[in-house]
Amino acid sequence: MAQEQRPVLEEVLAGPLSSVDELIFVTRAVYDDPHWYANIGYYCDDENHKAYAGNGKPDTGKLYKINIRTGATTVLFDAEGGSVRDPQVHYDGTKILFALRQSGTDYYNLFEIGTDGAHLQPITTGPYDDIEPTYLPDGGILFVSTRCKRWVNCWTTQVATMFRCDANGANIRPVSGNTEQDNTPWVMPDGRILYTRWEYVDRSQVDFHHLWTMNPDGSNQQVFYGNMHPGTVMIDAKAIPGTDQVLASFNPGHGHNEHRGPVAIVDAGQGPDAPDAARIVFKENVQDPYPLTQNCFLAAQDKRILVIDAEGKSDVLFEYTGEDSIHEPRPIMPRPRERVF
Repeated sequence: MAQEQRPVLEEVLAGPLSSVDELIFVTRAVYDDPHWYANIGYYCDDENHKAYAGNGKPDTGKLYKINIRTGATTVLFDAEGGSVRDPQVHYDGTKILFALRQSGTDYYNLFEIGTDGAHLQPITTGPYDDIEPTYLPDGGILFVSTRCKRWVNCWTTQVATMFRCDANGANIRPVSGNTEQDNTPWVMPDGRILYTRWEYVDRSQVDFHHLWTMNPDGSNQQVFYGNMHPGTVMIDAKAIPGTDQVLASFNPGHGHNEHRGPVAIVDAGQGPDAPDAARIVFKENVQDPYPLTQNCFLAAQDKRILVIDAEGKSDVLFEYTGEDSIHEPRPIMPRPRERVF
């Protein structure tokens, strides 16, 4: 039988990933609330009703390293019934920052571990959920946290806004005064922070959650894209290397559980409100889109890691079926390009 052709995967392995052998990913249970933000803390009407899933469930909370050449997986950290999320590799490639809710506890805090699985150490502690961390070029850490001590105005879950701290977790201070959620901060090539801001006061409670930028100290808050176009949660945005564009998940309506949505490219050089500045390049719902080049992106879909090109064609890079158990990748039919608005 002839070997199955996977052109997108072959192009990626020979091109953007030609000098890369390993990728990092986590496994965790899916939470049961439909809102994109209700994956932390507990519900205000019942402190025993948690707004997340994963604690106490075996084989869900693990940090993995995969060799994309051989398909071999290595467990770098096993939460043993806890929950692991939001990993980010340091610029020097020697350590990984992530959020961990330890088994039997009620809060996510930030931890750091070596890319060899050694030297696990806590960065933050306390009765707050600290999630979605990102390394800052000045050596600090920016993250999203419930330390603001607020509840969503129209729902029963906690608000999380942006904070920063030193590399060792000291000197924690807020860098956002938002009354509702901030999410998925990411450093842009010019040093600004790209993030999702939920605009709520004097606006619709379910329509405006778009892309903003700020300086790492919280100053110079500005709209980046979409704030005049209701009906899409623009989240998990990251700059596309070598371009002025960004890649983001465009969750329809008021957003989806686990940030699931189509993938869009945004060219904000056309202005923050230009409808044609955003284009859907992959119509299926995926999570955590990650740009490698202008024509190559990674994304998670269920238990698979996909590679996607700018025309919407995709292949499966890896499929997780359990530790040390791997299925052969299979191609996914390409999707047509689509305008957002």
